[in-house]
Amino acid sequence: MVLVAGLALLLVAAPITGLLAWEPVQEGNVKVVKKWGATTGEVFEPGAHFINPVAQSTVPISVRPQSYTMSSTQGEGSVKSRDDAITVLTEDGLRADIDVTVRYRVDAANAVTFHREYRTLGTAEERLIRPSIRSALRTEAGRLPVTVIYTGEGQTQLKTAAEDALADEFGNAGLILEAVQVRNVELPDEYAQAVEQKEITEQRRQQKQDELAVEKLEADRKRIEARGEADSNRIISQSLDQRVLAQKYIDKLDETDTVYIPVGDGGYPQFVQSLDAAGAPSSQSSPNVTVTADTSPDADERSNATATPSANA
Repeated sequence: MVLVAGLALLLVAAPITGLLAWEPVQEGNVKVVKKWGATTGEVFEPGAHFINPVAQSTVPISVRPQSYTMSSTQGEGSVKSRDDAITVLTEDGLRADIDVTVRYRVDAANAVTFHREYRTLGTAEERLIRPSIRSALRTEAGRLPVTVIYTGEGQTQLKTAAEDALADEFGNAGLILEAVQVRNVELPDEYAQAVEQKEITEQRRQQKQDELAVEKLEADRKRIEARGEADSNRIISQSLDQRVLAQKYIDKLDETDTVYIPVGDGGYPQFVQSLDAAGAPSSQSSPNVTVTADTSPDADERSNATATPSANA
């Protein structure tokens, strides 16, 4: 009976003991092994493991990437109940609020160190990450003038200084710093308005310079165009004489029934007088025209006559 009872007890206890000894570790986590409440230095990686359920226990720790945010927008940061931005003083004594996010994770190989120092992620954020990032940013911001701190260059300097300051502290705490992200730098309202006005003024100045450049190009174009027209007119005036002009007039007589002829002194058409003055042969053929001088009171300073071609020479 004793043997039977022992076997029965063993059959019942074996599955329970096996269940208690079974220690699986999920992906993205590790487990720190403890014996009689003290860490042994052993860490279980993801997979199946067994422990002595009587003497041993484990503490799960996430090694997935984490983020800790401090923001001026209520509800956006890790502290949901208030404005949690980091307030700093610049080199020239002006206040600025900085929104920042620290991305980190527990180093699986140093999970024992992390557990000994902080035990949980929340404790590490409050005791290490929050005060360290505040100190690093305030120190670096104090070296920057307000005209630089809000620019891309200034934010890069803040980011680099914070990463350098946190890297060593994180390594000693079993943490790995992945990145510090400076998300926003908010200046005092009065200074932000002054910066905005300065930018608007600079844009207007640049616009005026562009307009002046366009006007100068247009003026240069007009000067070049006028110079070209002047050269063209000079060439034409040098190539035309009275004979050419008279011939052009004669050619036009065949295209119309009524022609207005400028009349010179003595009642002769001006081109005829010019030909006579130039010594043109009297036998040169020309159309017979009837000329009537315009002597009306409304005549212009230049008299006009109506001529009708009668026949070709």
